[in-house]
Amino acid sequence: MTDATATTFVLPARLPWVDGSGMAPGPRPAEPLDPTTVHIGPVVLASEIREISQLGATLRGALDVPLGAALTMALGNGQRIEGIVAWRGERDVGVRFLRPVDVMALITRQLVAQPADRRQMPRVEVRASAWLREDERFIPATIRNISAGGLQLEGDSLPRARERVQPFVEGIGLPEGEVIWRQGDLAGIRFDRELSWQAILPWLKALQTRSS
Repeated sequence: MTDATATTFVLPARLPWVDGSGMAPGPRPAEPLDPTTVHIGPVVLASEIREISQLGATLRGALDVPLGAALTMALGNGQRIEGIVAWRGERDVGVRFLRPVDVMALITRQLVAQPADRRQMPRVEVRASAWLREDERFIPATIRNISAGGLQLEGDSLPRARERVQPFVEGIGLPEGEVIWRQGDLAGIRFDRELSWQAILPWLKALQTRSS
């Protein structure tokens, strides 16, 4: 892919289809995802990666594969990952990797694959403490994912849709933004201006170091 896609790179060491995955709006069908080819013996199937972590991936597409099937995922960067089918949903298939992969390396490779003048940070799932300022009120929250265009947050008493907010988080300066959706204790914020990958990548690396 030459531009950032809607694939989510999961920084916490978890399988993508457990621990709350799918609680909030995911990529819409029209949004492009990173492609992959799935090799099961002599059979080769085209698919897309909805989420990928160091432990596994959720693949989108009509993959008629049985639970427990051994497979190899070939990524667009040439990397091949061995795994087994560990979960099946209505539209998605969960693959558990036989060996952990380096998610930060995958993110960096996606950035390098983009044109230098259009490099954009993909969506990355994290867990980081944050504060939201709404007028004179400060609201504690947890960042669930971050991209160049915005944040997904979890917390009590989050602002309603169309409210203006200023997010704060240790280690990175974030632009002001607008709450564009609210669903229970989850909310999505769209930044007034895109956050550069040069700002997000060092923060992600520091976050990963602290959690390891």
